[in-house]
Amino acid sequence: MNEEVGFVSSGPRSVKDLKEFIKIGPIFLTRYERARILGARALQISMGAPVIIEFSEEMNLNDPLLIAEQEMKENILPISIRRSLPDGRYQDIPFTWLIKEKGKRTVVNN
Repeated sequence: MNEEVGFVSSGPRSVKDLKEFIKIGPIFLTRYERARILGARALQISMGAPVIIEFSEEMNLNDPLLIAEQEMKENILPISIRRSLPDGRYQDIPFTWLIKEKGKRTVVNN
């Protein structure tokens, strides 16, 4: 039986709110999630998906992986991360709600 754990339609406003919302896993984007998101988005771009960011010729972004990294840095990927527990419960967390760099004091983006 799959059961979703806690969903809030509006994003958390502070780190405290984020800790209350995220019931499964850390409030940070893990390196495994980061690698999977970058790989999936780079594959989408290489297969012809539209690029979300605006970039100039000076940026020289010819590699789909570099474009995916830039989209991640700008925090605009419309992706949710599903974190699961062994008992079948899961939680979908929007990518933009997770803190991207561990150890830095970060304001949560909505």
